[in-house]
Amino acid sequence: MNQNQRNYYKKNIVALNLTAALIKKNPEDDTDDEVKWPCLETTSAKDSSTETSSTTSRDATSNASDQKRKPYCTIGNSFYIFSALVLFIVGSITIVYTPFNILMNERLKMVRGLPAYEWWKNPPDEVLLRVYLFNVTNSERFENGLDSKLELNEIGPIIFRELLRHSDVRFNDNGTMTYVATRTAVFLPEMTNVSLDDNLIIPNFAALGMASFLWDASFFKKMSFKTMINFLNTKMFIKTSINDCLWNLTDPLVQNANMLIPSLVPEKNMGILYQIYNKFTDEVTVYMGPENEPRFFTVENYNGKPNLGIWDDMKCDSVQGATEGVTYHQFISKNDTLKYLRKTMCRVTPLKYKNEVVKSGMTMYKFVLPRTVYAHPQTDPSLEDCFQNPESTSLLSGLSDVSPCYYDFPIAASFPHFLNGDPKLFNSISGLHPTEEKHGSYLIVEPLTGVPVESRARSQSNLVMHPTSGFSNIDKFSNMTIPMFWAEYNQVGLPWYITALMYLTVNVLPYTQLIGSIAMMIAGLTMIGKSVFTAVFGYRKPLHSHSSLDLLPSIN
Repeated sequence: MNQNQRNYYKKNIVALNLTAALIKKNPEDDTDDEVKWPCLETTSAKDSSTETSSTTSRDATSNASDQKRKPYCTIGNSFYIFSALVLFIVGSITIVYTPFNILMNERLKMVRGLPAYEWWKNPPDEVLLRVYLFNVTNSERFENGLDSKLELNEIGPIIFRELLRHSDVRFNDNGTMTYVATRTAVFLPEMTNVSLDDNLIIPNFAALGMASFLWDASFFKKMSFKTMINFLNTKMFIKTSINDCLWNLTDPLVQNANMLIPSLVPEKNMGILYQIYNKFTDEVTVYMGPENEPRFFTVENYNGKPNLGIWDDMKCDSVQGATEGVTYHQFISKNDTLKYLRKTMCRVTPLKYKNEVVKSGMTMYKFVLPRTVYAHPQTDPSLEDCFQNPESTSLLSGLSDVSPCYYDFPIAASFPHFLNGDPKLFNSISGLHPTEEKHGSYLIVEPLTGVPVESRARSQSNLVMHPTSGFSNIDKFSNMTIPMFWAEYNQVGLPWYITALMYLTVNVLPYTQLIGSIAMMIAGLTMIGKSVFTAVFGYRKPLHSHSSLDLLPSIN
């Protein structure tokens, strides 16, 4: 080879070396040489830059074969696979154990700290107590024998908020829960259009009641009572304030009778609400848990007994199967009879289905107190009259004896204004105007959850006057039934967050839970499939390799 050829080759070799160096230093080539998969380990040209040109050639030739696939080795990829498995498993489980059933079962367990238990323990719903009194407008004319009927003028409503608290909660081994229920009433002046200082005239219920109680007593007892009322100059009508009538009603006759014959008059204070709320604390045992779903929150024992201990007929005396109205069993049917226990009623009252109503976007059931709930066999032979004191006279239809709950004083319960009562009840009373809309009782309940949404429980307390011959100034009240007052317990509604949870449980979950479960399963399978595909096929082969300069002829 001559000198010119040698110079030519030297120039070309220098040029090729420069070109190779430029290619070697190109940043894009550095990134291309490294495979961008987190779990692929690659030997790049950059890592072998210090090797000789012959070694570089061998590495470049075996570049693809030296790449190693690792399993998903980063925290992010492990979490990705874990999330996919969780989605698939949760989706599969919720097809069998649906969120709806899970929520309903958890509610039955009444677990401390969960919403169902906390809402029951301190009920957030508002219960308003509306009290209506009767003012006698013709007291003088009636006493003087000029009028044969008492003319009554209704006063009210006087509105209170009833507060219910549950305490001393104990979970028993037999699947029941025992607690103490305490009720109090707080006056709401901003909602009441009358003043508690306003006066009214009412019959002297204490004097009349004692006279009626002694209607069949011995001559000696009657004479003793007659002597007492004459000595104290007791009037058959008294003027009092609304507040005293409700909370502090007393009379010299009551005070003296309490000292002389406490068995007859065990209380000095005859105030209407005082008598109701003074001892409104009761120990209740109810059924709970999924195993007791059909009888959830129905009463097993009331103050330690399965019955009231009042009526001879055990069927009428029993409290089992009734509730206090705070909640009812789930999956209520239109054929169900809901039993309501209220101590002031001295009995369990039934509620029957009437119709469907829509409230807050949910279809609910309306149950009503039947028209015949205070009826008697003489007007309806199919009825069993077991709410009758055998030591008392028979009451007119429309009245229910509650005297055993009030020291045997002759008191009877009825619908307000004698709704659905015997027409004879109006023979000696005027000023009453009964209507179903104003004086009937009803309950609106969401049937799937058994949660009461709205209710109006209305009842009237009446003084039953037995034949009172032999008592001056009292004879004219013989055989009358005198309205004392009537009250309405109104559950106004539920807080928005409880209503929202009910809507989710009733209207959303049953129709979306299957779609949601399937969607979670598909999403989980898709993520798992993508992970497998990436692990198997998810790396790129090098786009190029470095040319070896060993192919160039050497220059001697």
